[in-house]
Amino acid sequence: MIKQEPNKTIIEKIIFLFNKKKFIEALALSDKIILEYPNSILVTNILGVIHTELKNYTLAKKLFTKVINLNPKYNDGFYNLANIYNKLGEEDNAIRNYEKVIDLDKSYYKAYNNLGNIFKKRNLNKKALEYYILTLTINPNYIRGFYNLAGVLQHFILDEKNKYINKFYLYLLEKKIIVRPNAIAINVINGLLLNTNLKDNFSLIENNNFPKNLNKIIELINKNKLLLQFMKVCPIPNYHFEKSFIKIRCEILNQIYNLNFKKIYFKFLIALSAQCFLNEYIYSETDEEIFKVNKINERIKNNINNNEINDLEILILSCYSPLFRYDWSGKIIPSSKLKETFILQYRNLIEEKKYIKKIKSISNIKDDVSIKVKNQYEENPYPRWTNLGLSIKPRPIKEVIENINLDIDLTKIKFSKKAEILIAGCGTGQHAITTASKYKNAEILALDLSFNSLAYAKRKADELNCRNINFIQGDLLDLKKMNKKFDIVESVGVLHHMNDPLIGWKTLTSCLKKDALMLIGLYSEKARANIINIRQTINDLKIETTKKNIINFRKDILIKDNKKWHNIKDSPDFYSTSGVRDLLFHVKEHRFTIKKIRSHMNKLGLVFLGFDDSYVLERFKKEYKQPEDLYNLNKWEDFENANQRIFSGMYQFWCQKK
Repeated sequence: MIKQEPNKTIIEKIIFLFNKKKFIEALALSDKIILEYPNSILVTNILGVIHTELKNYTLAKKLFTKVINLNPKYNDGFYNLANIYNKLGEEDNAIRNYEKVIDLDKSYYKAYNNLGNIFKKRNLNKKALEYYILTLTINPNYIRGFYNLAGVLQHFILDEKNKYINKFYLYLLEKKIIVRPNAIAINVINGLLLNTNLKDNFSLIENNNFPKNLNKIIELINKNKLLLQFMKVCPIPNYHFEKSFIKIRCEILNQIYNLNFKKIYFKFLIALSAQCFLNEYIYSETDEEIFKVNKINERIKNNINNNEINDLEILILSCYSPLFRYDWSGKIIPSSKLKETFILQYRNLIEEKKYIKKIKSISNIKDDVSIKVKNQYEENPYPRWTNLGLSIKPRPIKEVIENINLDIDLTKIKFSKKAEILIAGCGTGQHAITTASKYKNAEILALDLSFNSLAYAKRKADELNCRNINFIQGDLLDLKKMNKKFDIVESVGVLHHMNDPLIGWKTLTSCLKKDALMLIGLYSEKARANIINIRQTINDLKIETTKKNIINFRKDILIKDNKKWHNIKDSPDFYSTSGVRDLLFHVKEHRFTIKKIRSHMNKLGLVFLGFDDSYVLERFKKEYKQPEDLYNLNKWEDFENANQRIFSGMYQFWCQKK
């Protein structure tokens, strides 16, 4: 009998070369072996995989077809063939082959995952979600599956019961680098209301016998791991939750004020304390609550030397004001139960003060509007965040740009070997850290007006072990003093807060290398019609920007049924103090139209390359089918006129220096 397969040592040698990315050597050895073993399934399959890496897709398809003809039950062959069809854009053939893989092996989780990817690409998000759930049910440790799940959850709302999804939500919220919690917040809220007993808990809170039910309510909430974790990672953008938390907080305050220290309060108060800190104490307070908080504060001061302070007294106060604001906070050695709260509300702030001393400045800020904006973000660094959606691994700069699908010939661009990227207006670091995680061999310069925002950003970068960012303080108007050019400049949500956005944009353009790229984010005039109306009301009423006024004005919006303002309650920014200030009380705001953007780009010698928001792009492609339509601003202008709220986030687009 003729031997069909070479010995194990030869196969291992080929795989070793492949894993070392020595594809040409692996190919040469495989070609040599296949002459001796022309019907080797293993070598033929490996050859197909090598040619896939070398992007010889047509040849790879022939090899994988040969594999499955040699063995119609070889599921890896069907899987690899499906991947090739996917790369060639033959999605129906890819689907058939992934389904064949699953017929052969119901536990082949990567086939489910890739089916999910195809359906997501087709904007069949519900079906994609089903396949991602199946993927993770089979392999709950498949990190790429969680990234894909998080991606589809940002564009699809699951509003029906699902027995699996809550444990996946919990995983996403516990991990620091897969997704921004507020990006999936609506889905988490639905998961809590549909798949847990939280609705029943809330009905007990609204009951007239609420104080008598307090302990029962707390016990039930303490069993809800998803809710408690959700409270610790982002402001929950839902007024129903907010009303319930306000009511519970008030009743626990009453109990602690009266020296009723129940152990069951601990777990819930730690989560509530984190929620209040993250939303910057946006919840309204009664005069009676303020009185009792002050009395407990006095109790702590009087008892601090004789160790008669109860941990619950500290916890309840941390639900009304951050611990670092209490003058006794530095004198206390927190118990193990309070460690988490003290790190969040005290030690992190101490660390940030140390970072401030190390941050360098490029110049003294002179522009009047820049000074006012700086002061705003020194008082309210925006946003406070915990988790972030980072890339699984950094990729070469051209590969990242290629995936954005821009109107550009990348072969004509020479990026630096160590790409230099400017983030102009980095705030508390979300944008800079996300960008740093995307690009391989890149150095990021992150500039911002606010020392406090930069210190927050630097602390979070260190926490996430992100080492390729240089944080620096200054006004982007003074960037010329650095005498530095960049391969990419990114500035999202910044220019529209300047005195003259065009001058700021011109400064950024002067920092670009030849053929370099720029990502810009600007407010839309049409999408912010409701915000324009609210800001005008604030100006007409001459409401000063104080925390008390922000909270009271926000409370009026929640109580009054003004239909023009209704959708402002859907904004995540509406559920934190710095968010409301940035959204409605900002010291300076300009808004743009596509026509105005086109005019500015013409003046600056910039070419439009395409929009960046995947959700917006998918919506657009449903109505405009031709590939070139994506880069036609006239078509985009028509699209926005028909969909006035489509750019409610911002216009986010790429352009290039001519």
